[in-house]
Amino acid sequence: MKPIVVACAIGLCAISSATAATVGKLEPREAGARYGQALGAALVCYGLSTTAAVPRLPATYVDKDRQAFDQEADKVLLAWREASICHAAGGPNPCRLAYLWSCRDAVREIGPNGTKLPGLIQEKTD
Repeated sequence: MKPIVVACAIGLCAISSATAATVGKLEPREAGARYGQALGAALVCYGLSTTAAVPRLPATYVDKDRQAFDQEADKVLLAWREASICHAAGGPNPCRLAYLWSCRDAVREIGPNGTKLPGLIQEKTD
């Protein structure tokens, strides 16, 4: 199994002006990767959900930029989905480590105090 590198997702609703400024500076592929990461983290990581910012991100890109955004988002989300199935031959431990590391990285990069695009994922509140 290839190491799973999960990028992150982006959002633009009810987020700080600093985050909105970051979104404006991101290339479509990077934004798509962040978007895919947010969706994947919400799918795989226990206790995480996307914020209201995530569904609005795709609308910030149009035409060829939107196409690049969508392609990257699909690629990253597929990596998260494949990680959740886990085809590792070595048993459940490598899969568990991949989940933990990917989820940890997602929180570091796109969580409330993220280093890449903060505010895309959060702890579930329900």
